Amino acid sequence: MKKILITLFTICIAQTFAAKATPEQWIAKANGVLKEQPRISSKYIYPGLEPSSVFEASAILDSATKEYPYRIDMWLGQVQLFGEINECGMQSKFFDKINTLLKKKKDKCELAGGKKIDDAEKLLEKEFTLVIRKYFELEYDSCFEIMSRQMYKYLPNSVEALNFLSIHYMLQKNDSALALLERAHKIAPTDCIVLSNLALYYKRKGDTKKEDEYKKKQDLFCKEK
Repeated sequence: MKKILITLFTICIAQTFAAKATPEQWIAKANGVLKEQPRISSKYIYPGLEPSSVFEASAILDSATKEYPYRIDMWLGQVQLFGEINECGMQSKFFDKINTLLKKKKDKCELAGGKKIDDAEKLLEKEFTLVIRKYFELEYDSCFEIMSRQMYKYLPNSVEALNFLSIHYMLQKNDSALALLERAHKIAPTDCIVLSNLALYYKRKGDTKKEDEYKKKQDLFCKEK
């Protein structure tokens, strides 16, 4: 009988902690279960996390976001977690949730320490860029495409989004890249990456006149960058 009472008391204490835990305590708990494991790509061996520990930490953050649904930093934590094991499908799922919250409940959304989000699009652009650049560097083409398309869907006027999707199209030798690059160039006419990609596009098409035009613009605007 005493053993049963002690067990029930322990469960009660655990439930009380869970109900009263702060976001920071939830995050610490999630971090506490993570285990390292080397990750291997086609070109690199790099530090990573054991997949089972990622799913365990994610389950903890799931519980946390039920209590604190507007803590965007915890949703972003899910994106970062699954990035460790290159699970872009799960990252896409959480980006979708983040985008919905920022569109419908932006006034309630916050980051660590209760910090309010002034520019939701800027935040999304930054976080997508971190994810997509990693997949580009790892030459993980399928995830690069998935995340680039999703970023463009949510941020169609972002120069970064236009650039990433144009790169995907250029890798596929798809002329749809040009329309995206021209839009990006119109928004940011001195952007060095846009100019470089336009020059590369025309080089691949054998249009040396256009290639030289954008190379000259690169020399003009990007020499010191």
